[in-house]
Amino acid sequence: MRQKRNFFDMAAQVIEKWKESKSPSTNANYLTALRSLKRFTEERNINNFSVNESLVKAYEHWLRCNGVSLNTISCYMRSLRSLHHQLGGKNNPFEKAFTGSTKTEKRAITPDDIRRLQRLDLSGNAPLQFARDLFLFSIYTLGMPFVDMAYLQKHNIQGDFIVYQRHKTHQTIRVPLEPCMTEIIQKYEQPSSDRVFPIIHASNRRKTPYEQYLHQLGAYNKRLKKLARRAQIRTNLTSYVTRHTWASLAYHRNTELAVISKALGHTNPNTTQIYIREIDDNRLVEANRALLGQLLEPNLI
Repeated sequence: MRQKRNFFDMAAQVIEKWKESKSPSTNANYLTALRSLKRFTEERNINNFSVNESLVKAYEHWLRCNGVSLNTISCYMRSLRSLHHQLGGKNNPFEKAFTGSTKTEKRAITPDDIRRLQRLDLSGNAPLQFARDLFLFSIYTLGMPFVDMAYLQKHNIQGDFIVYQRHKTHQTIRVPLEPCMTEIIQKYEQPSSDRVFPIIHASNRRKTPYEQYLHQLGAYNKRLKKLARRAQIRTNLTSYVTRHTWASLAYHRNTELAVISKALGHTNPNTTQIYIREIDDNRLVEANRALLGQLLEPNLI
């Protein structure tokens, strides 16, 4: 007799069992793929046998229509394929899905690009100004992802550091707090809110915090494209560019790879991770301060 239990519940249990045998980043990929499929099905209960070629084809089409990159689609499909197989799926509904890889376009921008963004006169356009400030804040804070800026709370500011857990990997990140970051934080401070930035609002009862985050992420990426045109930046600006940019700039300043890995919160189970655990936070302070010195006027550092 066919198993009728909820696919999402069963898959979540499998991921929980894999916690001991797989890295946090790998498990995070499985969970992200599962949440994505759940949004596509509008959280309807489906069983493992419902994951067929027709559903997978429609899901891939939905992802493409929502602007998800091919490499991300491939990651989702491979993760869901593994879960489907683990749950006893005997056929392969993912056979025609895209599970390969494509050449990633250049994602890092130059210090000159950053200065052009800093100098843009955006008075009278609050949405673009907010997007620009978030983009710069992300670069200043070791490439903080948009999702972590969205969920960042005031209690995460602890003395001379911003301390938070990455949504994707649950790694604790300590960012040395600099005046250029404080200036942006104070610019958008809302006394009645516990969040640092006005991205997710407790007063919004129509959408969950996660739904608000997704909506704001889409708006943010659209505004970044407008900013790129205004600043005459040829690179396609997206929320991911800041992480690539910080890593690229740090690398070209001869910052050790282990320091960069710790700053970005990478959790790959390799030899580098051994050294990352031993890096003193002062090394991150020195590395980021040197990088900011390249990007900012002296009085802002």
